[in-house]
Amino acid sequence: MSIEPWHLSIFVTAGIVLVELAVHALLRGVDNVALHKRFRTGALGLLVILTVIVAVAALGPSLADQLASVAAAVAAVTAAWLAYKSYLAARSGDLSGTGAPEKEPGAEEVVPNEPTVKSVP
Repeated sequence: MSIEPWHLSIFVTAGIVLVELAVHALLRGVDNVALHKRFRTGALGLLVILTVIVAVAALGPSLADQLASVAAAVAAVTAAWLAYKSYLAARSGDLSGTGAPEKEPGAEEVVPNEPTVKSVP
């Protein structure tokens, strides 16, 4: 029996499901949310690296090089557009995405995590 190309997607999906079940079984008793997030981030990074390696191997080096050039051009255009939008926002004074919201006139300032003390008459 030989493995055909369409079998690969089934085997990879089954492998990912089995690894996910194993990780949940191992980390079930651990209450550290940061550990769960770090593990998932690392696993996602490994999957991305594996995908890139398989894609380059399947496409061949010349086609992969051409696709990388196109991807770099798209990333450069996107970065230029975002820089231009940021420049326009800074120039118009619309910095709504940075800093704290403006206070309304007459509003009291509330400091979090400090008890409010009311004076007794």
